[in-house]
Amino acid sequence: MPSNNPHSKALNDTSNAGEKQITSLEVLLYRMMNRIRQSVELPAILSVTVAEIRGFLETDRVKIYRFDTDGSGEVVAESVNEERLPSLLGQHFPAEDIPSEARELFLLARQRSIVDVAAQQIGLSPVPEAEESIELKHDIRFRAVDSCHVKYLTSMGVQSSLVVPILHREHLWGLLVSHHSLPRQVTEQELQVVQLVADQLSIAIAQAILLEQSRLQAQQEATINRVAKLLHSMTEMQLQQALELTVSALQGAGGRICITPQNPAEKTQLFTTGKQPISAVKDNSSKNEQGEQTEAINSSSSSPVPDLLEKHPSWREWLRMEATVAEGKQVWAVDDLYQAALQSDLAQMFLGAGIRSLLIIGLQYRQHFLGYLSIFRDEIDIETIWARRPDRNDQRHLYPIISFETWRELKRGQAQPWQATEIELAQALASHFAMAIHQYQLYQQVHALNADLQCDIEERKQAEKKISALNAELEQRVHERTAELRRANRRLLQEISERERALRDRKQTQASLERLSRQSELILNSAGEGIYGLNCQGKITFVNPAAARMLGYTVKELINLFMHEIVKHSRPDGIRYFFEDNPIYATLQDGTVQHITDDIFYRRDGSKFPVEYVSTPIREQKTIVGAVVIFKDITERQIIERMKDEFVSVVSHELRTPLTSIRSALGLLARGSLNNQPEKSQRMLEIAFDNTNRLVRLINDILDIERINSGKVTMHKQTCNAADLMIQAVDEMRAMAEKAEIHLELTPVSVELWADPDRIIQTITNLLSNAIKFSPPGSTVWLSVELQQEGEMKKVGDVEENKLITSSSPHLLFQIQDQGRGIPEDKLETIFDRFQQVDASNSRHQGGTGLGLAICRSIIQQHGGKIWAESSLGKGSTFYFTLPIS
Repeated sequence: MPSNNPHSKALNDTSNAGEKQITSLEVLLYRMMNRIRQSVELPAILSVTVAEIRGFLETDRVKIYRFDTDGSGEVVAESVNEERLPSLLGQHFPAEDIPSEARELFLLARQRSIVDVAAQQIGLSPVPEAEESIELKHDIRFRAVDSCHVKYLTSMGVQSSLVVPILHREHLWGLLVSHHSLPRQVTEQELQVVQLVADQLSIAIAQAILLEQSRLQAQQEATINRVAKLLHSMTEMQLQQALELTVSALQGAGGRICITPQNPAEKTQLFTTGKQPISAVKDNSSKNEQGEQTEAINSSSSSPVPDLLEKHPSWREWLRMEATVAEGKQVWAVDDLYQAALQSDLAQMFLGAGIRSLLIIGLQYRQHFLGYLSIFRDEIDIETIWARRPDRNDQRHLYPIISFETWRELKRGQAQPWQATEIELAQALASHFAMAIHQYQLYQQVHALNADLQCDIEERKQAEKKISALNAELEQRVHERTAELRRANRRLLQEISERERALRDRKQTQASLERLSRQSELILNSAGEGIYGLNCQGKITFVNPAAARMLGYTVKELINLFMHEIVKHSRPDGIRYFFEDNPIYATLQDGTVQHITDDIFYRRDGSKFPVEYVSTPIREQKTIVGAVVIFKDITERQIIERMKDEFVSVVSHELRTPLTSIRSALGLLARGSLNNQPEKSQRMLEIAFDNTNRLVRLINDILDIERINSGKVTMHKQTCNAADLMIQAVDEMRAMAEKAEIHLELTPVSVELWADPDRIIQTITNLLSNAIKFSPPGSTVWLSVELQQEGEMKKVGDVEENKLITSSSPHLLFQIQDQGRGIPEDKLETIFDRFQQVDASNSRHQGGTGLGLAICRSIIQQHGGKIWAESSLGKGSTFYFTLPIS
């Protein structure tokens, strides 16, 4: 019979509305989380968010307002219901529209505001300090709203508003705002939904900013690689193309590289591209005030080649006065030349060309100063769409509020400041320019030396020709000595030819040696193993960086040291070698190749590490002149081998015992020895069946723990109730408890968890099974759980010693307590390792595999929790584990 009671009907309607609202909350949160996971692009997430919130609140407009650094802001996302309110998307609002006091409350107290224009009230609600569950009440305090605030909203056609702050890294990023053209009350449930969505937005903003930083870094690395490829080409240094690419990457209007000469006889080199400072130039070569020759050798600009700005008498003086970006670095970033203390003639050169910003980097490689890299930027125009004029003294700032017409502000001739990331990119590119220029100058010096040598050869040839002429003249004068002089002349010509051939061979050999030396150096520096060379006395002649790093030295420190004393070369048992007994000494003496796999080297700090090394003799004309030793640290390899041996030993032992029992039982039955003894035959079958079950449990446990630890098992997490999980686990273990005459006592707590229910039940049943197995008949096993808030103290036992620490988030603490014989204190931590049992013989009798606690720890750690045990011998044990509450 339906009830006609109006009060009952109202209660039913309220209940249905509450259930509907909770369902909408779950659907909205689930949809929001899926959208955030599907996309990391912030504009898409913001657009979806305002649409979802407006659909949930059923209001006329929902927008997201982002603050700028000067306190003003912009509407970056908006959803409007059938144009019932005008669109504000893309419009900027002055900083005075949201006072600094309100912004501080938004940031410090995360205060939400609810305005009811019709009731002339504003509700203020700070975010609660702890939100343990979704039913947590939000305290909303109402007071009279300011008249200016009411006038502001009324002029915009708004009768009800809700504002929730959005934070990012302890900063006020923006506001989530809901407007409605009719009076409307905001419930606590709706406020809580909007707050949860704002929290999700904070996560999305952090993800988007991190993605943008990663993209920027990848773009900069790609630019550096392209410039480095142009500069360090094997054929020639493409300096002009590298300069153009650098200017484009830094969004410059022009740039130049000035290479200063290394000696007075050389000319200054200048490379330019794009806009340059304006200066009258007659030709490509001129003299500066110091009389030095300068020459512009390349330019991509169509204007006349500019004067050498870097030789201007006031240029260096201005750089010494201008502050650098960091102490000790020759990097100057001038955001606005109008604000720089630049002399009028220099300023006219830049400003006359329309250059407004300037970035200068000194090119220095090691101790050599090579010149300057300069990047120029134009002035820009900045257009801003204001919702109203920021100048309150101008009465026109009220017009857009009434008519919703926007005001476009155009600022012409604005400077483009240099960002920190752009300066870092420019410094990285400048280092490649400096390295390439230095290498090119070295090549030029070598080329000059070769040219001088060629001149010497030509002079010798001229001398030979004069000698030939003198010989011919002497031959005419002294006929008697003609034959002798001819023989002497032939011998002299032959000797000169041999010298020329020898000189050519020497040059080719020298070039080959330099190339091989460079290749050898690159190979040594790139090798991951330690490599060093010894002379006949055992002293180091060369060593690569990997060997020096492993031993704790620098390369320069190790050269010419006695290597045997440096590494304290020892046998595997720790006994040091005498130098004469050292295998490497045998290589130096008789040239045998030694391959040792387990000797010990010592580092500089006294620590030791096992090594595998190969020593090979260095021979010169069949004589041993030294040895090369290649070694590597095999510490990790030995640890892995020991772990593998221990695992194989334990598993084989655990498999062998039940297999032996099964084989014996089946052997007796197969031979028919128990045909006349049915009871013993049945017992043998039960033994074989029990041991088969034990083998199945062991293999399943091994597979479970390996799949969980390797991440191959996916935790199917969902919302579940802690009390339901505990009741289900106790029901599964009740038959075992009754058989062992154990009483199970349960103290559940109804709390929602985000977890895999099957894995949590598996953990609780494993711990209950252990408690039942090792408890005497007639005793009690307790299963309880308690809720711990933020800041409470708890014990964590997965470290060397149990220590009290403060929990950083609310969590559930599960306890399984028995009255068994207890666990020794030195076993409280090791029992959670694989195949670790307090009493192995009794554990096998109880049917244990030694993997149950290891599986429990893996499951709890996958859920972000902790597990440990406490025990008193003879009194019982208590196992604890925690699960965080999402």
